[in-house]
Amino acid sequence: MTASDVSAPVLPPDPTFSATQYEQVARLLRSGVLGFLIFAGFGMVAQLVLSPSETVTSLLASKPASEYGSVGALVGAFGAGSPDSFIILGIYIMVAVTVGRVVLATVDLYRGGERALGTISAAVVVLLLVGLFVVAPFVR
Repeated sequence: MTASDVSAPVLPPDPTFSATQYEQVARLLRSGVLGFLIFAGFGMVAQLVLSPSETVTSLLASKPASEYGSVGALVGAFGAGSPDSFIILGIYIMVAVTVGRVVLATVDLYRGGERALGTISAAVVVLLLVGLFVVAPFVR
């Protein structure tokens, strides 16, 4: 059996998205995942070091919304070096990456002339923000 020289088909350039737009999205996703891993990973290791006997039951019984319900409380806990605040910050980074990705998609779709998909993406951004800032405080 001989190997044939089959080259991959060359796809035409995408008129909607340029290579720089793909690079922006890739940079956002990479930096977001890296930020999450650094902050949440550090917080998890620090939490294990500070309280190695903590059980899953006690962890699930804690109420982070009462401790970090405001930006000021989170910044204060972060400044004090609380491991929980590092974990929460990592989670906030991942949520911001999700919203940022949809915002980038919205902008790119409008620039590429995709009005219908751009409008749907803008609606998704609005729904994400309403869910985060209006609905989430009511969930207990």
